[in-house]
Amino acid sequence: MAIKIYADAGSNLFKDIIEKRNAEIKVVNMSLTIDEKIYQCYEDDINVDQFSHSFYQKMREGSKIDTSQVTPYTYEEAFRKDVEDGHQIICFVMAKGISGTYNSACIARDTINKEKGKEVVYIVDSATAGFGEGLQALHAYELVKKGMSFKDLCYECEKFKFQVRSEFTVGDIKYLIKKGRVSALLAKFINFLRIKFILKGSNKSKIEVAGKVSGRKMALKRLAETCLAKIRHPEKQTVYISHCDAYDDALSIKNYLTDHGVSNVEIYFYDLITGAHIGPDSLAIFYVGENRD
Repeated sequence: MAIKIYADAGSNLFKDIIEKRNAEIKVVNMSLTIDEKIYQCYEDDINVDQFSHSFYQKMREGSKIDTSQVTPYTYEEAFRKDVEDGHQIICFVMAKGISGTYNSACIARDTINKEKGKEVVYIVDSATAGFGEGLQALHAYELVKKGMSFKDLCYECEKFKFQVRSEFTVGDIKYLIKKGRVSALLAKFINFLRIKFILKGSNKSKIEVAGKVSGRKMALKRLAETCLAKIRHPEKQTVYISHCDAYDDALSIKNYLTDHGVSNVEIYFYDLITGAHIGPDSLAIFYVGENRD
C-alpha cells in the first residue's frame, strides 16, 4: 500500500516539470476550448511553450476561450484504480472559492470512501491555483518519500497550504470583467488612471486585492518586494514565477530576487486553465512564506 498524490490541471504541473523532479504526481485533466476546438491540457502531446505563446496571442486577438471543471465521474474514474490496488490518495484542487472542481472531487471522494468503509481518499482545497497548488502537491510527494503516514500527511497538507503564498498582477483588467470580478465602468476608470491591482490567494480560498499601484513597473516591483518581505529561507527554497506570455517581465523579477538573496527562481508559462481566466501579460510569484493571514 502506498500514498498517491493527485492534482488538477490548474496546478501548473506540466509533464516536464514533474519529470524534472522525479515526482510521481497524477494530474487530472481539464479541457480548454479555443474558438470551438477542444484541447486536453495534460493529455494532448503539445509543446507547452509554443502552444502557450500561441494561446495568449489568440486571447489578445479576441478568440473565444472556455475551460471546463473536472466532473465527479472523471475524478472517481481517476481514483478508482489506485484505490482498488490498495493505495490511499491525497488530491489537491484549485481553490473552492474560484472553481467548482473542489466540489466534484469531494463527491468522488465521498462515493469511494463510503464504498470502502474508511477514508482512503482525502481532498485538499489548495486555497489557490497555479503553482500555489502545484507547490503543495510537490511538497506532499516529498513527505510521502520520507515515509509520513496518511493521517499525518493529511494534517501537514492542511497546515502547509497557508504557508504557500501567491501574489499576482494582471495585464489587462478586461479579462476580470469577463469573469465578473469588476464592473466595466470601474475597469474603464482603472485603465484611465493606469492603476494595477496586486492580487493574492487568501486563506479564505478566494482571490483578494492585496494592493493597488500606478503602472506596470510599479506592480512588478511590488510583487518582488512582497516576496522578499514574506519569504522564509530564501536560500533553501525554489520560487516559481508564472507568466502569461510576459517572459521579459518574469526575467526582470527573477533577476531582482536573485540579486537580493533568493537562491533558486524558476520561470514557466502559466497553466492554461488559470491563464484563460486572468489573461495575457499576467504574472505571479509562488513561494513558501509567512502564513497568508
